[in-house]
Amino acid sequence: MKLIVCISEEKGLLFNGRRQSQDAVLRQKVLALSGGSLFLNEYSARQFASQEGLTVREDFCAAAGQDDFCFFEGETVPLAQADELYLFCWNRRYPADSFLDWQTVENDFEPVHTENFAGSSHDKITLTVYRRKGGSAR
Repeated sequence: MKLIVCISEEKGLLFNGRRQSQDAVLRQKVLALSGGSLFLNEYSARQFASQEGLTVREDFCAAAGQDDFCFFEGETVPLAQADELYLFCWNRRYPADSFLDWQTVENDFEPVHTENFAGSSHDKITLTVYRRKGGSAR
């Protein structure tokens, strides 16, 4: 699976069980990357309004195939299931109480692409694409 995750500058994922931020330009980029076909839960789907092509279910990562994109906002990122990781970094410090397991990212994945872009609410958002070292997760 191709996993899309948003993190803060300090690798934060959530604060009090809620996303740290959201951005309209980032959402457009996610939809473009995924070709409009995206797996996600109800909480995340609210960001994308009535967008066509969304597969909304609570067990969306289990339902996704190897080439499917999953937009993940949760406490424990399912890195073991991912072949590719698309990390969007807000490049800001936000309060967080859930963090990405950065050691696993560094040990199991290698960066293959990085780009910066301006969002609608953030001057700079960094997208880094990682591929699993040594092949597939499944």
